[in-house]
This record gives sequence, C-alpha cells and structure tokens, in this order.
Amino acid sequence: MSGFLAPRTLFWLAQLHAFLKRDRHAIETLRRALALDPGMQEAWRSIGFLYAQVGEPTEAIAALREAVRLAPEDAETRFNLGFLLHQRRDLDGAIDQLKAAIRLRPSIDRAWYGLGVIYLDRGDLPAAIEHLQEAARLQYFNPHAGHHLALAYHRAGERQKAIAEQRRVESYDPKIGAQIAREIGLR
Repeated sequence: MSGFLAPRTLFWLAQLHAFLKRDRHAIETLRRALALDPGMQEAWRSIGFLYAQVGEPTEAIAALREAVRLAPEDAETRFNLGFLLHQRRDLDGAIDQLKAAIRLRPSIDRAWYGLGVIYLDRGDLPAAIEHLQEAARLQYFNPHAGHHLALAYHRAGERQKAIAEQRRVESYDPKIGAQIAREIGLR
C-alpha cells in the first residue's frame, strides 16, 4: 500500500474493530496508523475516544489534545476534551475547551450544559443560569440541563423560576421532575 493509503486503511480497520466492540484491537490498529501518519487528526480523535471508553483518561486527554492541536476548529473534539478535563477536575482547562467549542459551534448544547454545571459547582450562579438556560433551549428535552437549571434558580433565590423549570422537566420526565421537586423543597 502507498504511504497515503496504508494509514487510512488501518484507520478504517480500527473503526471496524470499534464497531465490533474490540476496543483494544482498535487502539492498537490506530497506533499503527499514527506511526505511519502522525498528522492524521481523525485517528488521534478516535484513539482519544477509545482510551476514554476503556478507562484510560490520561491517554485519552493526551490524544485529544493532539487532535485539537492538529485541528483547532474541531468543536466536537474540543467538547470531548473539555468533558474529560471536567471529569478529571481540571476545571480551568475544561472551561477553556468548552468555551472554544461554543465559539466554533454555538449550537453544541452539551458544551453549554458542561459550562453551566462547572459554574454551578463553583457557585457562579449568574453564569450557571445563563449557560444552563441556553443548554435547555438548545435541547429542550434534556432533563439534566433542566435539573441543574432548576437547582441554579433555587440557589439564586429565584423560587418561581425553579418551580417553573421543575414543572417543565416533569412534563416529559416525571422521574427527574420528582427528583428536582425533592431537591428544591416542593415535596
């Protein structure tokens, strides 16, 4: 195979392994592809995702950082890196990546949600509310965004908004709606 074709063939073989839930084989195949073409951004992105799947967050973060370095305009990869950084409690790094993802693609509701949760954890209620409102607007039926938005309203002393959000969530997810009701003192 040619120098161009070999790493791409390995990349697609890795995708097949991943589809068949053979994640370790997929990782090894992607490593071989990257040895042939270290500039293949999609391979770095895929291997980062797979490392996260198999519970190796340090390797996942390193791979996603390389994918972002190679393609800084890739909003989805920036979101995934931000998500992993948030899980690892690197909140400043997570904020940077999630904000970049939003700048690149404002419709990425999960990035708005992630930022809202971080700001809520930090006690920055105005920023939490702003980001969670946008997440709920972009993905109306995301009960987690609604849940955290209701909590942010509650903590900010905006009881009526918290109740309205609880009712909105309860209208399509009664279980999460009941949880919100308990947490904000309605039941």
